[in-house]
Amino acid sequence: MASLVMNGGNTEINTAARQQERHPMLEAGFKFPFWFSLAVSLLVLLKPILPNAIMELSFIKRLLIMHKLGFKSGDGLKQMEKIQPPRLLKSHLPYHAFPSQALRKKCKILYVARNPKDTGVSFFHHIRRSIVRRGYKGSWNDFYKLYVNDKVWYGSWFDHVLTWWQHRNDENVLFLKYEDMKKDPRGAVKSIADFLDVSLTEDTIDNIVEFCSFKKMKENKAVNISLLVGERVKHEFVRKGVVGDWMNFFTVAQNKEYEKIYEERMKGSGLDFEW
Repeated sequence: MASLVMNGGNTEINTAARQQERHPMLEAGFKFPFWFSLAVSLLVLLKPILPNAIMELSFIKRLLIMHKLGFKSGDGLKQMEKIQPPRLLKSHLPYHAFPSQALRKKCKILYVARNPKDTGVSFFHHIRRSIVRRGYKGSWNDFYKLYVNDKVWYGSWFDHVLTWWQHRNDENVLFLKYEDMKKDPRGAVKSIADFLDVSLTEDTIDNIVEFCSFKKMKENKAVNISLLVGERVKHEFVRKGVVGDWMNFFTVAQNKEYEKIYEERMKGSGLDFEW
């Protein structure tokens, strides 16, 4: 949606090259120097004996967060350098790990939150697929234990969403909910266009909504990356995109446990989700 808003609804651009080439992932683009790996290794080793005052230093916390998130050097940075501004980049980073320079310069940030149950199920399928390096081999029950204890990539859903929620009123942040976007995609396109200071005709908005439908995204090979085994598609990047798929996976006991955690962690936040 954002890319189509920025290019005036030109759908040809969004099919000409793969999405990750047009909009690289921010955290996949860092080239870490030798000192980074050495510093992180020492910090992890010495963490049990270092004073709390040292561990609470902002740059120390950032190093440990980056280590926890499993950052690896990638080619994203080279891709970013090739793109003419204004650039549109992707990221799954929580607020406390987001580049401070981007925050200081007030780069415009569109944050999309999804209810944690569907997020967990989607995440489970995402990391199981062999297009993801070292695909997860465990069952849903195994993954649920990791998810509920914040032992997955990017850590706690609650920490991630609530820290960005706290900045929802920042002039450079647009906080959207996936469920709302599913119900009213036209409203989502208009919100994004207003946020990015782009004027669109009603016809252009309609075309963007149609192009961004789940059916169209699944058909778009620049977005729905597939792993081919011979002539057969084994895995597709785009799966279901529905609201409520968690009901096909959460057991009664898991749902009861998670509801209790959700109520405790979200209490007083003012943020709620449709399930």
